[in-house]
Formats: sequence, structure tokens, C-alpha cells
Amino acid sequence: MKENMELYRKKGQSAGAVGAIITLIVGVGVSVLVLIFVGTLGGQTYQLTEDKIDAITNTTIQGYVRDSIVSGFSALKQTGDYLPIIVLAVVIALVMALVLGFTSLGGRGMGGSAL
Repeated sequence: MKENMELYRKKGQSAGAVGAIITLIVGVGVSVLVLIFVGTLGGQTYQLTEDKIDAITNTTIQGYVRDSIVSGFSALKQTGDYLPIIVLAVVIALVMALVLGFTSLGGRGMGGSAL
């Protein structure tokens, strides 16, 4: 049994990739959930504090507070818009790491390289 495990360790090329793929899936899921919760909780917080913002007597400060809120939601939307591009870049990097891991260019190859 122990000899079989050693043989697997020598020939197995995808053991590190499995962990990387699981990390990728969990990371994407967590980032999507964070974007959803931040947007939802941010909107709820704004609704709860809107009366206090309206109660500010200095119109300049009130304008600054509203502008900062709009900027925060705009930044959140822009981050959400770029999330698919970031995920695509991570997936491409992971696929490239897998391909290079199977070749001698990755330093872990078994000798012959298709590249």
C-alpha cells in the first residue's frame, strides 16, 4: 500500500491543481456573496440613516454626505462589473499553471514536453 502511494506521488501531476480549483471556486463564491451582502446591507443602512442625513442643517455638509454615499455605491457597482474579468484572469492563470505543470517547463514534468 505504501509503495502504491509513493508511485502515485511520483506520477500524480494534478494533486496540487485540485486544491487550487477548490480554492478558486470558494474564492469566487465568497467574493460574489460579499458583493451581494455589502450592497444589500449598505442600502439598508442608508435607509435607516436617511432621516438623520436629512436632519443635517448645513446644506454643504449634507451634500458632501450624499455625494460620498453615491460614490460608495458607484465604486461597489464598478467592482461588481469588473468581477467577471478578474475571475477570467484567475481561471486563465490556473489553466496555464496546470498546462505548465504537466510539462517540463513547469519544473514538475515527467520529461517530454509538448511545448
